[in-house]
Amino acid sequence: MGAVQARQGEIEEACGTWSRALDAMDGVRSGRTRQVAADMRAILAPYTRRNIRAVRDIDVRAKTYLSTFA
Repeated sequence: MGAVQARQGEIEEACGTWSRALDAMDGVRSGRTRQVAADMRAILAPYTRRNIRAVRDIDVRAKTYLSTFA
């Protein structure tokens, strides 16, 4: 859902959806959840330089989540 919202230009809403997804993914380690976190970062990449707090927060959370796979 977050990806759809982001594609529609609803970045704040997408970040809210992704925040809830990251909460639900806490403690879950799978290829699917890893791909979801990677997709979040890829979709948000064009927005990271715009200094949008919600974007920055989700990017950091997704990056941290991905680091648990290392």
